[in-house]
Amino acid sequence: MITGVFSVRVWTPVGVLASLAYCLHQRRVALAELQGADGQRPVDRSLLKLKMVQVVFRHGARSPLKPLPLEEQGGMFAGQLTKVGMQQMFTLGERLRKNYVEDIPFLSPTFNPQEVFIRSTNIFRNLESTRCLLAGLFQCQKEGPIIIHTDEAHSEVLYPNYQNCWSLRQRARGRRQAASLQPGISEDLKKVKEGIGVDSSDEVDFLILLDNVAAEQEKTGSCRFHGS
Repeated sequence: MITGVFSVRVWTPVGVLASLAYCLHQRRVALAELQGADGQRPVDRSLLKLKMVQVVFRHGARSPLKPLPLEEQGGMFAGQLTKVGMQQMFTLGERLRKNYVEDIPFLSPTFNPQEVFIRSTNIFRNLESTRCLLAGLFQCQKEGPIIIHTDEAHSEVLYPNYQNCWSLRQRARGRRQAASLQPGISEDLKKVKEGIGVDSSDEVDFLILLDNVAAEQEKTGSCRFHGS
């Protein structure tokens, strides 16, 4: 699941022009490299100017979407952004600040709504991740209100949306259950559940187990980012 789309602009609206600007920039850089490699006079890179930056990122570490029956959440709800996840996003914001405020003076050091467009899915862990990233990027300094744009759940396109895509629903229907019934899979799952003390009647499959393992690993910082 994509957490958000963070677009920085100083000359055009967000949209198709953003992709066009990026492609043009990549082409100019490639041409400059090719001309230099052929022995011709290389293009002076100081003449190239950064026009737009788009950052697409996921949320930080979270708690499991479906905790195992034998686990305690410790006061957290399913899928909640953890303290580790908050720090991950704040650190990412600091890295972006170094790249686009300090090393390249592209962004103002203080948040300016005329320069930045922010888009996120309307899920709490994603909104919190976006806020943490912005805090790291602008160090809590702003010149105007920070608006995080979202969409309604039924029309969201930043994650696989089963509500508004009939084809996606048809393709996904029954696949998870069918995978668990593959030869050897159901037997392996039964052994794993017995080994960790999960009742055989509990609806726990390998995807749920993987999600819980990944969340547990992130508590110690051994994983960088979580699943969906």
